[in-house]
Amino acid sequence: MLAEPPGGDYPGLAVLTHKPWNPESLLWLGCALMLALAPGAAVAGLFEDGSIAQMAANVTVLPVAILVGVTVWFQVNRSFYQTPISLAAAFGLNRRNTGRCLLLGLGTGFGLVGIAMALALSTSLLIQALGDQAEPQKLVTLIAEEAAKPDQTGTLVFFVVMAAVVAPVVEEILFRGILYPAIKQIGYPRIAAIGTAILFALFHVNLLTFASLTAVALGLIALYEFTDNLLAPIVAHAVFNASNLTMLFWQ
Repeated sequence: MLAEPPGGDYPGLAVLTHKPWNPESLLWLGCALMLALAPGAAVAGLFEDGSIAQMAANVTVLPVAILVGVTVWFQVNRSFYQTPISLAAAFGLNRRNTGRCLLLGLGTGFGLVGIAMALALSTSLLIQALGDQAEPQKLVTLIAEEAAKPDQTGTLVFFVVMAAVVAPVVEEILFRGILYPAIKQIGYPRIAAIGTAILFALFHVNLLTFASLTAVALGLIALYEFTDNLLAPIVAHAVFNASNLTMLFWQ
């Protein structure tokens, strides 16, 4: 059976429907990601370390690589495994519960901001207690520096759009939309949730935000399970990132 109705063994609750893709196709996704990242990393390496140009290249390369990988993955499922997948089937994107997903995404996003702040503060205190200094993400530091400079509106808008719009879409497609259900469907739901949450946190390469981003990822997974529509975690992720950027500008 390729699909199960929302609710499954939990009447009254929406549970993530079975996804009709072949697990082996994820190998193609991984290969496509690596092949797309390689030239992008080479281009980023041409710029001065820590420069705005290099950071701009980095934040562009990752979403592009993910989109390339996902496009290849869709085509592989269609051509090699004869399982063509629509966006609705893959990610639950439909118009039936759009309003509900938007509201739940907004509420969850703001809630995750508070949880993340508490965990980040606890992590910072722990790191300091161990005799070290917690360092913020390089992108966060760069955006803060650019916000303080005159005549940097274009650069600032670029990074804000990438962080608050592009990143939530592509990261949710990869982590919650594909990796989580793929691992869950082969019989490992707990590993799927915890493993992809940790991978999401590691993806951001920052010790200070590791615990908070792991918790955020688990919250986004729960939201996806509850709504069976990737739009909800995308909105929550966007609200989370936008809220953090807003607080950064007001510092």
